[in-house]
Amino acid sequence: MADNSNKNPFMDMFQDFGKSMSIPGPDMTDIMDYHRKNLQALQSAVQVSTTSAQTMMDKQREALEKTLADISDSFQNASSSKDPSQAMASSVELAKKTFDATVQSTTEMAEIVRQGGTETFDVIKNRVMESVEELTPKKKS
Repeated sequence: MADNSNKNPFMDMFQDFGKSMSIPGPDMTDIMDYHRKNLQALQSAVQVSTTSAQTMMDKQREALEKTLADISDSFQNASSSKDPSQAMASSVELAKKTFDATVQSTTEMAEIVRQGGTETFDVIKNRVMESVEELTPKKKS
């Protein structure tokens, strides 16, 4: 014979009520898919930023190599010339070329950084817009 003295009919009533409501729990597949999309967007944004940084570093390397080659050429021309005015003209020409190259290189690098930032922002913005769309309740027809 079972001992019914420990049974609580009040608690049984609440348990039965909870079971009868059939409240759905969170769908873990949907939650994981949502976060997977977020991580993919972040990974894409990092990839864009990394590519942009690599391109900028390549441009800096090219500019440095060109500047060093120009300096080397200028020293060779100055050392081969006995005329001090020609050496001075060579130095002035080097300074002008270096300044022009620096302005051009800086402009190109600024464009690379701007473009990379824009692309990175677009990746994140698109994911945020998708998230808003996913989380917005759908109107029933």
